[in-house]
Amino acid sequence: MNWTLRILLTILLLTAVSVIGYFYVDYSLTPRDIDRPTEVEISTGASVLAVGKTLEEKGLVKNEWIFAAYAYLKGEAKDIKAGVYEVPPGADANKILDIFTDGSQSVMRLVVPEGYTAEQIAAKLEEKGIDGEAFLKSVDRKSRNRFLLNRIPVEAERRHRLEGYLFPITYNLPKDTEPSQLVDKMLEQFRRHMEREGYLSDLKERNLTMDEWVTIASIIEKEAKVPEEYPRIAGVIYNRLQAGKKLQVDATVQYALEKRKQRLLYKHLEVKSPYNTYLYKGLPPGPISNPGKLALKAALHPEEHDYFFYVTRKDGTGRHYFARTEAGHNRNIKRSEQQAKKQQN
Repeated sequence: MNWTLRILLTILLLTAVSVIGYFYVDYSLTPRDIDRPTEVEISTGASVLAVGKTLEEKGLVKNEWIFAAYAYLKGEAKDIKAGVYEVPPGADANKILDIFTDGSQSVMRLVVPEGYTAEQIAAKLEEKGIDGEAFLKSVDRKSRNRFLLNRIPVEAERRHRLEGYLFPITYNLPKDTEPSQLVDKMLEQFRRHMEREGYLSDLKERNLTMDEWVTIASIIEKEAKVPEEYPRIAGVIYNRLQAGKKLQVDATVQYALEKRKQRLLYKHLEVKSPYNTYLYKGLPPGPISNPGKLALKAALHPEEHDYFFYVTRKDGTGRHYFARTEAGHNRNIKRSEQQAKKQQN
């Protein structure tokens, strides 16, 4: 066989491999026949391969490795942002990457911080030109989520029925998403998180209803500022509940007031509201915020101790002083006030 023929055969072989490779890559990055939008959640810190695996499981690509390699070659592997996305039917890998990197698709990016109330979320939606009032009406209705349907009680005194279950995460949704659809997605994210963590069995062990758990978590979320104190504050709440003491939590009073106060005065602690834990024993009628992962976990796994009181340190750390007795608590209050004076000087 002469050299010319060998070169020709080599070229033909390489061409065939290239063509086959091209069609295989194209096939691998093509979605299966899906006729409805697909919701995809990307966790914080997820690798591009983990994203590819999620896409393959949902039928949006056929090979996770090819997707990961494609994202790297496009230089977009590190630009993928965590959040919840809605991928339209027929979207190819290129379109999916656009969506995940906030590219060409017209999306609404809604960041819901831990501890936000339904009214704070509604205000954020208003800033984006979305009807916040319609959102609150959806929050006040009965849940359409089968898992949550009979687990969220109907309380006349409850301010917003679905408060506490609007899972705080980043949502990346089409701009034409209806407020009621957003509420449904938030409830579904709560359900998924709960099932992932196996919290139903934990609730049975602690003999708690789901609503009691979320209410406790919502209080922890508003009171705790540093991660390591979430379980400790949870322990204080449980200790006071078990001892039959009033919770006396400032955050519940803030929720009871029509407008948040920069500083609570004694007159505010007398507001006639079932949410005022300075006046009434036990838990308020429902959650006072929408708690995140840390607070939900702490509410099921509190630190065991004999503290009954805590007060915020005024040293800028966000930490608290904890006490076993009222006398110790009063000393901590004075200590905190002294710190506040030092900060002012």
